[in-house]
Amino acid sequence: MGARTNFTIVTTEDPNQNINLYSHWGGDSSVMDLALALNKAMPRIRMGDTSYAARIIINALQEDHDSETGYGLYVGEVNHEEQYEYKEVDLTNNTVTIGDLTKPIDKFISYHLDMIPAEIETV
Repeated sequence: MGARTNFTIVTTEDPNQNINLYSHWGGDSSVMDLALALNKAMPRIRMGDTSYAARIIINALQEDHDSETGYGLYVGEVNHEEQYEYKEVDLTNNTVTIGDLTKPIDKFISYHLDMIPAEIETV
């Protein structure tokens, strides 16, 4: 059981250096969770500060920072089981890819945040 999914964060042109967050249970809400995480990281994304942006995104995606299970980090190509569409944040060109669709990060955020009540955005 589980809702396995991966989030790929691109910070260089070398795919062997991609940062991946594996989530055992986060698949069902992964796209909206990613929009909320990117919204939190947006100031650093705009500044071009990829290391801080990646850390903010990863922290925001993790629901539980104290558990020994639920999340894993690894570098390279996606190598964990995936039950949902591919999700990639490319911080080198400020795009998000979900499945086969690629959009600018700011457009992705605004599209998804328009679908939720304002009080959830600030949580």
